[in-house]
Amino acid sequence: MIVPVNQSQPSALRPVTVPAAMEKPVLRGDRPHLGWVEISKLRIDDRYQRPLQRHNWDAIGRIAKSFDWSLFTVVDVAPIGDQLFSVIDGQHRVHAAAMVGIDKVPVRIVAQPLEGQARAFMGINGNVTAISTFHVLRASLTAGEAWAVEADRAVTRAGCRLMTSNRATHERKPGEVYAVQWVRGLAERDNAADTWAIARLEIALASLKQSVEGGADAGLWTHVMLRAWCGAVEGLDDYLDAPGAAGALARFLDSEGLVRLLARAEDRYRQAKRDGKPSAAVYRLLMGDLQDRLDHAFPDRSAFTRAGEAGR
Repeated sequence: MIVPVNQSQPSALRPVTVPAAMEKPVLRGDRPHLGWVEISKLRIDDRYQRPLQRHNWDAIGRIAKSFDWSLFTVVDVAPIGDQLFSVIDGQHRVHAAAMVGIDKVPVRIVAQPLEGQARAFMGINGNVTAISTFHVLRASLTAGEAWAVEADRAVTRAGCRLMTSNRATHERKPGEVYAVQWVRGLAERDNAADTWAIARLEIALASLKQSVEGGADAGLWTHVMLRAWCGAVEGLDDYLDAPGAAGALARFLDSEGLVRLLARAEDRYRQAKRDGKPSAAVYRLLMGDLQDRLDHAFPDRSAFTRAGEAGR
């Protein structure tokens, strides 16, 4: 039974009204159902949900310690069969409720396939919760978002791996791409006007992986290096459809020495700072150096084509 609360200032209350002149938007999706579901019937789908780490458990503990039904909002779930439900939003609250001994929670049930659940997760959490780019990528792949699918395919074709979770520096391996936001930017450029963006990324990654240093040193697979090398490769533009392009670029990298060039760019940046002079970012210094050397090595398309064919 709902007991009304006495309002001391009824004149401050107003009904819900919408100006008649406002354009009526299109209603999307089926009407959800409200109810209560046993926590034992809830499941967390790791294909798009965030894993619970230490800071997540700290947050759950805080919710549990100050648990109050007046602060508990409904949990968004989707039916997945066998009377089970996948939690789209609210796993922190559900874990906190279980921690204080609650067996049922209020839910909003929306019938959505896996792709729809992942899209709903991004839509609900993207603007209000701190979710990493890795979580966004994983959810986007599950939802079949074009940018994520195309980026993942390009990186895989290059013999590399677009990472959906982070690793400690000492655990990383050559060919693992952690610069998800940067890759997303290239993929979305490709879907818009620059149809070469993903192709250039693929060739840049393949050549780095095929080079001696790039294939052995995980330290070269940083955002700085990838952005510098891909930017330099973009300058070759239509040269890149020449036979053996990735191989030609890999041999170029072997001849120049990426570790040495990176160290040189970092030294230039630090020296400028010591001298109190303005300086471009390290990746820009390295990219400019690489572009100059590429121009010298391949003065025209025929030189690039010969270099590619020589290694076939």
